[in-house]
Amino acid sequence: MPRWILDYVVKPGVAACGTAGHGSSSGPRDAFGTGENTKNPKARQKAFFDVTDFIDTDSERQFGALRLGNLCIHISAPSRMYLEDFAAIYAAALHDLDKIPPAELYLDIVENPGKPDVEIPEDGLVIVPPGELYTEAMFTRTTFGNGAPRVRLTVMDTSLRMDRRHMYLVVLLNKILFQMGYIRLHSSAVSLDGKANAFIGDRGAGKSTTCAYLAKRGGLILADDDVMMRFDGKSVLVSGCDERMRIMPDTEAYLFGKLDVRPQEFGGFLKKEIRTATQFSTDPYVDHGLHRIFFPKVGENFLIKRLPPSQLVMRLMSILVPANRFAGHSDHSKTLQMLTDIADRVSVFELTLSRDFKGLDDLFDFLRSDE
Repeated sequence: MPRWILDYVVKPGVAACGTAGHGSSSGPRDAFGTGENTKNPKARQKAFFDVTDFIDTDSERQFGALRLGNLCIHISAPSRMYLEDFAAIYAAALHDLDKIPPAELYLDIVENPGKPDVEIPEDGLVIVPPGELYTEAMFTRTTFGNGAPRVRLTVMDTSLRMDRRHMYLVVLLNKILFQMGYIRLHSSAVSLDGKANAFIGDRGAGKSTTCAYLAKRGGLILADDDVMMRFDGKSVLVSGCDERMRIMPDTEAYLFGKLDVRPQEFGGFLKKEIRTATQFSTDPYVDHGLHRIFFPKVGENFLIKRLPPSQLVMRLMSILVPANRFAGHSDHSKTLQMLTDIADRVSVFELTLSRDFKGLDDLFDFLRSDE
């Protein structure tokens, strides 16, 4: 039977990604929070990711970073393959460490072939206090020191196919993100009159169209495709994970006329990808207070239907289940409690968008009038 882990607590005083006050040193700091202004990028990387305490001490380690909403994750790995894995899993760009704000999470990946020293249920997850997560092929150990949490991820099965490797990586990192108070959702988000609205739905549900339309009417785009959502104990916050938009042909014709961009296939749909900031006001990677959540779909007639908080909990849980594992009843209950905290603090609606887009004017009026 699995043992249970105490909730992670991110230490007070650690600044959000991109804000002042990160860390505790009062001396000059470089981009990695090491307090050293060395000009050699590799030396700066190794200054923080101290390879002497790795099982794998290969001096040719690879370094990179992801931005998932307001959260910056700095990664060290034995090969670039793992960096590209995380970029593919989260549909996020890889950044050089000297071009991204200080980390809120450090992830060190090592390879150490073997078997877990705890019993793992089939397709299971075991949580061992004070900071270990085990699957059949990989495990993590999280420690807290000065500054951001640091995770060592050990790959025990180095022969995994890419799809299986991705599955274990996403299960472990999603669980760590959840324990830090974050959930990642396939959603667009736009702020109007200082109130953020999230539009959660599958491909083709109208998320990008709605987001672009509201931006045309003065809204601020936070994300087109993915958001990080968190509950800080008082309010629900949302931050965008991307700086690009993918536009369907009908949306292009309705809102842009013609974009001078070559269409590409994304998820089975032909779309044109643009940098959001070239067309709209945008503010990714920054927390905004979340006021409403919509579940859009395309139908015959425009309709906004208010849903009870319980519907939000059930819908979010069904979204989270495919990319998450739960280590028994206690772990499952913690997830439900977090989703309930979110549902109690935001308004939730089912949104039916008409195929001719005429209902978007009504949505805009609703957002301006709804308190």
